[in-house]
Amino acid sequence: MKNIIKLIIVIAIANIMLASCKKNYIIGGKLESTTTNLTTYDYLKNNRFKMFDTLLMLVDKAGLKDVINQKGITFYAPSDFSIDNYLAKKTIEVQNVNIFAKYTIDTLIKYDLATFADSIRTYITPQTITYASLTSNGVVLNTAKPGTQAVVSYEQTTSSGLGYNPVVNTIPQVEYYSLVIGTLPSTVVSVYLDPTVAVRVLCQTSGLTTATGQLNVLSNSHILYFRQ
Repeated sequence: MKNIIKLIIVIAIANIMLASCKKNYIIGGKLESTTTNLTTYDYLKNNRFKMFDTLLMLVDKAGLKDVINQKGITFYAPSDFSIDNYLAKKTIEVQNVNIFAKYTIDTLIKYDLATFADSIRTYITPQTITYASLTSNGVVLNTAKPGTQAVVSYEQTTSSGLGYNPVVNTIPQVEYYSLVIGTLPSTVVSVYLDPTVAVRVLCQTSGLTTATGQLNVLSNSHILYFRQ
């Protein structure tokens, strides 16, 4: 009886391990399935974890569906967590004036939808970004918002949380998207970017080619609009 129980446990563990190996992508790493027949909008809409429902609601209300579905662009999508982080930060700010005030998604829609529509373009580069086109030091690119730039880099990491293991010869690489908010130095090295110069965000998912362009997803810790 004990042997049967042990066998059941072993099988259960093996099934769990097998299921974990079948995840769609590795955080910060290359996707196991790098292409989809869905548009960027539809791919986000069909996310099984519903991580982009609020984002897409705002995209719809701001009339930006065609913007993120433009052919040949790269969209660095913020998740719903990024929006929640923004609402929490704004609530703290308004409570400095009125302790009972709250900044909600309805507040954003009522008063700041135009700001959202304008700012979402800072998450878009008007060209397809591939790993081969990037360097560890970072490449300076224009965003879809006129007058703004971003530094995109593809860097090695020794963080165990990002897949590094000292017993493996291949060092994992991760993509960073850094929106420029100040004046870039003449020599751009993204890893040393001053936070007063650029807001640097890890891509938790990168390298997905959709039917309309390229899609990467920013870290859940990111705050919408690159607020600090």
